[in-house]
Amino acid sequence: MSTKDRLARELLIVADKAQPHHAAIYRALAERAKTGEFDDYGDVHVCGPTALFEILQGHGMTKFAARVANGEFDATFEESEEWARKQTDPETVALMEALGIGPDRSKDQ
Repeated sequence: MSTKDRLARELLIVADKAQPHHAAIYRALAERAKTGEFDDYGDVHVCGPTALFEILQGHGMTKFAARVANGEFDATFEESEEWARKQTDPETVALMEALGIGPDRSKDQ
């Protein structure tokens, strides 16, 4: 299961147990999460998990915010590899290679 789907599912689970006001916020955040808005490699925010953390904190939803801060919904290794493989900007590719964080090309065909 993708991180965005796992995040959306967890937000809905928490919504079912939350007070009505917070439940509505959790459900709205779940819908946004389904789009990938809060992904590490999404293009809506500089850092999707940080944006989600700030939203949750702003609404006093500190328990779920702590889960986000602790990395529970960070991208998987496979998701980071997928993102890295899609990079075509020569400067980005060169920087990844220089830092040793480029994708594992040994499996490329």
